[in-house]
Amino acid sequence: MKTKETVNLYRTLSVAAVVVVTLGLTAVVCLDSHFYPDEWLCLLFLDILFLMIYIFQLEYERRRGRLFGNTESSFMRQTVAFGVCALLTYGMTWMPEFSRPVILIPILMCAVSNTTMAIVVGIFYDMLLGVSSGGNFHALLALCLLTLLGAVLSDALSVKEWRRHLSLLILFLNVMIPGIFYYMSYKEMDNQCFLFGIINGAVSGLFAYFLSDRIREGSAGETDNRLLDIVSEDYSEVKALRNFSTLEFNHAKKVSEIVFGCAAEIGCDPNVCLAAGFYYRLGRWQGEPYNENAVKKAKSLCFPPSVIRILSEYYGQERPLSSPESALVHMVDAIVKKAGIMNKDVGESTWNRDILIYQTLNEFSASGIYDQSGMSMNQFLKAREYLVKEAHL
Repeated sequence: MKTKETVNLYRTLSVAAVVVVTLGLTAVVCLDSHFYPDEWLCLLFLDILFLMIYIFQLEYERRRGRLFGNTESSFMRQTVAFGVCALLTYGMTWMPEFSRPVILIPILMCAVSNTTMAIVVGIFYDMLLGVSSGGNFHALLALCLLTLLGAVLSDALSVKEWRRHLSLLILFLNVMIPGIFYYMSYKEMDNQCFLFGIINGAVSGLFAYFLSDRIREGSAGETDNRLLDIVSEDYSEVKALRNFSTLEFNHAKKVSEIVFGCAAEIGCDPNVCLAAGFYYRLGRWQGEPYNENAVKKAKSLCFPPSVIRILSEYYGQERPLSSPESALVHMVDAIVKKAGIMNKDVGESTWNRDILIYQTLNEFSASGIYDQSGMSMNQFLKAREYLVKEAHL
């Protein structure tokens, strides 16, 4: 099932924050530099041009899964990093023009997005710094070169064996590049420029060595964090479901808890199963057409793609189950639903829970519904035994 892309509130707010930060930083730079109205207008047009490029590139990278593989990213991490870079840039406007640690910006942006986005953001901030310092051509070249090299090296920082050497290289670049361009501009060497270069290089190198990897790991784990967030008790949709129907809430919670434990037992992704199990009946809560509305709602909430795919495969009605996680969620939901109905109708003491599980799952298996899921027979048998012996139905 392929749904039409619509405006997403989370991403809209993130982009709006970037617009506000961009215009705000430019206004502050103009005020500090005592620019005339025509200069304000020129920078406003440059801001608009940058924002068009930034928003287009951000959406382009998201749709192709280049933001840490998450095609449903809410852009929140990129927006926070963008704001931090804006603060760093403003602080740099008070520093000597050849002594600004701009290499920090692409390192940080690359840790939360990718090299392309790091270059786009870094060059824009270089432009503002160049304008704030009176437009020294050689100073601007030094900033841009540091930004480009920082973005290129940031990708390689993900290789732990290279990190120490890359941090030393970053220190070296912060000393030599400003020094070279300072000499080209003023035809003399400056001890202060080299001193600031050493300090900036040390700070940037330490940041690259110790902190960028942690930020990168946090960004790479964005999907897992989101999976846990959307099933937490204080999440808006969880609260809404509890208010909407206690029966549906209890069903969703039971499926989620059982499938989480079962997934860990048979080698599936527990967090994906946890979230997909809770929201498996999302389409039923939204109304017809069930599958289409489930996918549309999940996308509007920036659910991870793995969960959206399972929701689109609800009971194999419109799409075949395409992963072991999807098959497992289907199995657990069906068993919980049948157990609930029989317990309500005839009482728990009058029916054999084990026979229900064996018979139901064997029927599903014989129907071929799991044939394209990639679930092995060993996983199927383990899941069945877990539901018989461990699940509290």
